[in-house]
Amino acid sequence: MCRLVAIGSLGQLVLTAVSIDDTAEFRLPVALTRSAGSVTLVASSAGAVGRGTAELTPGAAVGPIQAVVGARSIVADAADMSMVVTIPVDAWGNSIAEGSPVLVSRENPVGVRSSSGAFVSHLLAFQELFSGTLAGRGLVWVASGPVTGPSVSLDEVAGPPLPFSLEPVESVLAANAGADGQTLVPIRTSVLRDRYGNVEPDGTQVTVEWTGPEGAGRTTAATISGVAQLSMQAPATPGAFQITGFCRGVHTASALTLPFAATVGTVTVRARLVDAGVFVSIGPVNRFGGTFVPDGTTARVSVADRDGEAGATSAGLVNGVLDIVVATRPLVGPVTVRVSVLGAEGAETLR
Repeated sequence: MCRLVAIGSLGQLVLTAVSIDDTAEFRLPVALTRSAGSVTLVASSAGAVGRGTAELTPGAAVGPIQAVVGARSIVADAADMSMVVTIPVDAWGNSIAEGSPVLVSRENPVGVRSSSGAFVSHLLAFQELFSGTLAGRGLVWVASGPVTGPSVSLDEVAGPPLPFSLEPVESVLAANAGADGQTLVPIRTSVLRDRYGNVEPDGTQVTVEWTGPEGAGRTTAATISGVAQLSMQAPATPGAFQITGFCRGVHTASALTLPFAATVGTVTVRARLVDAGVFVSIGPVNRFGGTFVPDGTTARVSVADRDGEAGATSAGLVNGVLDIVVATRPLVGPVTVRVSVLGAEGAETLR
């Protein structure tokens, strides 16, 4: 009786056979021969041991051959790089033989095709994919002989933009903007393009910062067709905004100055002392040109006496007028009532 131990990548198998004329024949099962690699054979009979090795080689590639591309998005600056990796396999899932040639094909964003060769090494083949200077979507696929597979997209996107500008969308509106605390003045960027002329992809974030009569602020907007647009709310105090922006580390070439003129010239104030404090009647408050200021425009009222501020409050005008009681502490000496509306002030002194 002869015994054979076959040791392969899937484990080991023990077979026995009866020798005839000092010869024993063993048939390895099909399942053992489907995995490429080395199989160590150890035969023993009547105390004698023999060893040998069988090499199971992979077959030809079968499709589809899958291409794995990463990163899937690179900068179109002729310097960024992605990579394609593939593992062509035979009918039983074995990677094809070491050194087998693989053809990597690529179509750039304008449809120009190119190919380059790679070789299977350590079960896989790979190829570096360098960017061009034109943004868009390209395709990558691989083949082994006549066998190929599906294409995979590779996006080449614009790099950081060149310095850009900010401008009002409606120049007439911007030139006549008043400091009414309500008007919205839309502004936009110029078309954001990188040094190769590629437009920034939709959704690119642009940050806009400003300083104005009421302090500093910041907001963000996203590009559509390379342009970001947002609206600036007019301040309630006359003055000018200095507006700058930046995108992907690149700043605007210069600041945009957006002036807001006064909308109210004078504020009429009438006041009298009451038990709870001071009753104040404001208005009518008109814009330049004669119309009422918008309903809800804030009027800020303060009362001061000889010892300093005694009380303050604010409320919204309706039809340009407001009647309000300002609660105060006990008042001493002359009392001055001051009212501020959109940067304009009115005052009345009592006692």
